[in-house]
Amino acid sequence: MDRVILHYDLDAFYASVEIRDNKKYRGKPLVVAGGVVTTASYEARKFGIHSAMSLFEAKKLCSHLIVVPPDKDKYIKESEKIHNLVLKLTHKIEFIALDEGYIDITEIIDKYTSKEKFAKLFRERIFKHTKLTCSIGIGYNKLSAKTASDINKPNGQFIFNSQSEFIEYIKDKKIRRLQGIGEKFEKILNKDGYFYVKDIFHLSLKELTTKYGKSRGELLYLSSRGLDYSEVEYDRPTHSVGTENTYSYPLNTEEEFSMKIDEVFETSYERLKEKNFLTKTVTIKIKYSNMKVISKSKTLSLVTNDKEQLKIIVDDLFNTLEEKTDIRLLGVSFKNLIEFSSRQLSFKI
Repeated sequence: MDRVILHYDLDAFYASVEIRDNKKYRGKPLVVAGGVVTTASYEARKFGIHSAMSLFEAKKLCSHLIVVPPDKDKYIKESEKIHNLVLKLTHKIEFIALDEGYIDITEIIDKYTSKEKFAKLFRERIFKHTKLTCSIGIGYNKLSAKTASDINKPNGQFIFNSQSEFIEYIKDKKIRRLQGIGEKFEKILNKDGYFYVKDIFHLSLKELTTKYGKSRGELLYLSSRGLDYSEVEYDRPTHSVGTENTYSYPLNTEEEFSMKIDEVFETSYERLKEKNFLTKTVTIKIKYSNMKVISKSKTLSLVTNDKEQLKIIVDDLFNTLEEKTDIRLLGVSFKNLIEFSSRQLSFKI
């Protein structure tokens, strides 16, 4: 199945939050800044003002510039609201900043009539709940999605359905348009006669890495061709928690065996508590010196995190073992987990 990746980016996030909360700022050039511009409104950008510019330089470009000090707590709170909203779609999300992220929508996009419709509904949903606009890019990988989200800013969307569409779009753009190409590297490329993306298409990966080094050469080759194999790095559901201990000498006495079981259980239970899980299945694992491995499990009728109850189950499972000598590994794990405070969420975008 071909991947479908969405990149969302809130438009001028910090500045937009301040403008939303203060009607007197609307339609005026504004920056969120301390000594350096953090975010510039689109009205301020018309004067050439941009993020990372010194406030002194920004004021020289626009004498009537409105300057608002950053309110990080407010932006974090707004970001959490957006994160919670997006998480109702899928857990396959990589949040890369307060105001942007990647979403793997491969498994859910077929529920909608088209990618265009999904992107439009996504933007409308964000605005409904936050009164903030965002730009959307949908692509076949993270690189193409990120590139797409920059094309129709602000409050727009663009879609790359294939690598060929990406190349057709990018080939006539200035080489600075490629992700990761900064001002200094652009000057080096221009000096070598490469001004547009299409100018490097005839160069092989080997030629580019020889000329510009491994890191820069690979960047040029992959980004100019729309190649990106990286995954959306989301928090995958935890299927089990536990621990295993391997021993340098075999356990041969009842006393050793009992002591080591207690140690393994304590560690496993602490992990269960740390992750705030309830469990329904308890599993033990034993490996003998002859490499024979035995696993035994018990599934409960109800989930629990009661330590005494779980310890009794572990002891009962170990007591069913016929061989309790020459043991090299002991393990205890908990499976069929649910979060203690979890609740099912329904979300219709």
